[in-house]
Amino acid sequence: MVEKKRDTIAAIATPYGESAIGVLRLSGPDTLEILKKVFRGRSGRLKPRFAHYGLIVDEGGEPIDEAVVVYYKGPHSYTGEDMAEISVHGNPIILKKVLERLLSAGARLAEPGEFTKRAFLNGKLDLTQAEAVAELISAKTDLARRLALNQLRGALSKEIKPLRDELLTLHALVESSIEFEEEDIPTIEREELKGRLERILERVNRLLETAKAGKYLRRGLKLAIVGRPNVGKSSLFNKLLGQERAIVTSVEGTTRDYLEETLSLGGVPIRLVDTAGIRKATDEVEKIGIERSLRQLEEADLVLFVLDASAQGLTPEELELAEKIARLNKPVLVVLNKADLGRRLELPENFPLKGVPTLAVSAKTGEGIEELKDRILEEAGLKGAAEGGQIYVSVRHGELLRRAKAALENALEYLRSDFYSPEILMLDLREATDALGEIVGEVTTEDVLGQIFSTFCIGK
Repeated sequence: MVEKKRDTIAAIATPYGESAIGVLRLSGPDTLEILKKVFRGRSGRLKPRFAHYGLIVDEGGEPIDEAVVVYYKGPHSYTGEDMAEISVHGNPIILKKVLERLLSAGARLAEPGEFTKRAFLNGKLDLTQAEAVAELISAKTDLARRLALNQLRGALSKEIKPLRDELLTLHALVESSIEFEEEDIPTIEREELKGRLERILERVNRLLETAKAGKYLRRGLKLAIVGRPNVGKSSLFNKLLGQERAIVTSVEGTTRDYLEETLSLGGVPIRLVDTAGIRKATDEVEKIGIERSLRQLEEADLVLFVLDASAQGLTPEELELAEKIARLNKPVLVVLNKADLGRRLELPENFPLKGVPTLAVSAKTGEGIEELKDRILEEAGLKGAAEGGQIYVSVRHGELLRRAKAALENALEYLRSDFYSPEILMLDLREATDALGEIVGEVTTEDVLGQIFSTFCIGK
């Protein structure tokens, strides 16, 4: 990767708004020279890693604000280059004025994530750790925070790098069998190669199993509660949410549009959606509400199909809705609500969701609600996630692991065949090695880096 010459960047690092303190960052080769232009401290010298009190001044030497400056001499800094953090009073006007002064003194405005990008390019972080910085900032639950911190400390890298190193070793052994066939150079037997690749594939598959759960942890699990009117969907919504958010009455069709709220379930961010009762609409407003509910159903990651446990049987509309849900081919839990009234409902043989996990609950008394919460986490692959120690890969990681898996499976299929050519095998080994290398940033492009760091906030 060809890198352009570095300049010195500056940005406000704290969120917009009034606060006691606001922080600005500088990073690059001219950091010290810029500080000498804008900062007047009590001592003339800025000693690295010490807090210095003084004034930030404008071009004419007039004070802008009091400040505390900490200067970091590269490579002993977050970015790996000369860097400074400037703390001033947290008035947006002051922060803007100080930033303008830093820019006029020779810095340029940092791009989103550019400080962390420089940390990656300077070898302070690998790519999974750099991604974890953004995840740590945006974590919506304590569990997401702990998992992001675990990744920042290198948990995923410790899984990926040994696999890539092993593939590089195997690639070299296969290549040596071609280049030095007649010489006494260590090579590898076909069966041993197959066994070692199978062990790598097994570890790749274990990581891939966490991809769906990793997606839910990062962006939240969308959970749609659906069913016909008056089966207790809104009561169940309120019970899971822990507050009276949805209006509940005995009148059918009370909920005319969907409601969405966010909650944390076992540390997992859940986007809970209460939909309008789905039936043949009686008016235009209800028809629009039902259409919106069906869209929410299609977009959901997990569906709670609510039935009345005390009913004598299913209505034709419920059977039709069950068929729609079955065609979506997504995780579903059948919830038999109103269990406190006694269960009379028996699901017919032609029930489209036969075999789907079924739970009896009472949104009124709370019976079965804790079990329902456990099953939601289980269906999401996040049961026990709060205990910690687990790694959950992101969407990007999952795509690259699938690429590595495909290459490894091709290599193993070829090794099991009657034909063997080291040259052809090396192509698959190289593909798998590069895919794992892209995860940690050993193999990457400027476009990939741009896409990743564009999701960061400016100043990080």
